[in-house]
Amino acid sequence: MTVSLDCLKPGQTAQVVELRSTDPTRLDRLGGYGIVPGSLLRLEQLRPALIFRIGETEISIDREVASEIMVRLE
Repeated sequence: MTVSLDCLKPGQTAQVVELRSTDPTRLDRLGGYGIVPGSLLRLEQLRPALIFRIGETEISIDREVASEIMVRLE
C-alpha cells in the first residue's frame, strides 16, 4: 500500500517509492538528504515537526513536503 509520508504513525518504517514534487529545487534538496526512491526511512514524530530518520540522519520537514513523498510500508 502506497501512502504519503505524513500518513505514517511514529515508529513505522517505509520505503520511498516516488517523489511527487514538481519543484526541481525541492527535488534536489530531498535527493541530497538521501530521500530517493528505494531508500528506507522511519518516522520518529509528527508534531510539532515531522521528523524521520534515514540511516543515522534525522530530518525535519513540513507537512506540505511530506505529502509529496510517497512511501510503501515495510
